[in-house]
Amino acid sequence: AWADAARRADRAGFEMLEIHGAHGYLIHQFLSPFSNLRNDDYGGSELNRMRFCLEIVEAVRAVWPQHKPLFLRLSVDDDAGWDPDASSRLSALVKAKGVDVIDCSSGGMRGAPVVSAGPITYGYQVPYATKIKQETGILTMAVGLIVHADQAEGILQRGEADLIALARELLYNPNWPMDAAQKLGVDPEFALVPPPQAYWLEKRARQVKDMVPSTYRETLGA
Repeated sequence: AWADAARRADRAGFEMLEIHGAHGYLIHQFLSPFSNLRNDDYGGSELNRMRFCLEIVEAVRAVWPQHKPLFLRLSVDDDAGWDPDASSRLSALVKAKGVDVIDCSSGGMRGAPVVSAGPITYGYQVPYATKIKQETGILTMAVGLIVHADQAEGILQRGEADLIALARELLYNPNWPMDAAQKLGVDPEFALVPPPQAYWLEKRARQVKDMVPSTYRETLGA
């Protein structure tokens, strides 16, 4: 099924693919000793519990074009027996099988939907991405209350992760990429914005001195 889905995604023109192995979904259920009570080759030892995930990675990578990146999302810590050290070991194995990026989330097996060693605050899951990156050398994607452009850029510049994922912040501000490009000085003249919109935005910025848009908070610390 996973390989068939990968083939369809390729035919549809998708440029990257992520296998969801987190948040209590099927792959995660095999990985976590809390949910995996099997006594066959897919349960018991850590390597046996990894087997289902590894076989899916092999099947997907076999049909997903080599030039297109393959991501794997993990609950790096599920607070139910699957922990960051196990995630690091799995990441090393899937890297050898062709996974390009580990998307580092947490939780989903019991209790709280996410796992944090302290209060849930800005970038609270970034340390998971940093650990996996440092220990395995695989590229990682950080996620979790990353909402400001300078916050995201700082994570990348400090080498804590290689990619940034946003979800709910894009519900709040669907134009976040454009907003971030403005605040970071990447696109001051709206060259990356579709021409009809860019014309009016650039004109407004030019006409109104010190114009501040509705997403006025410039930085995480402001």
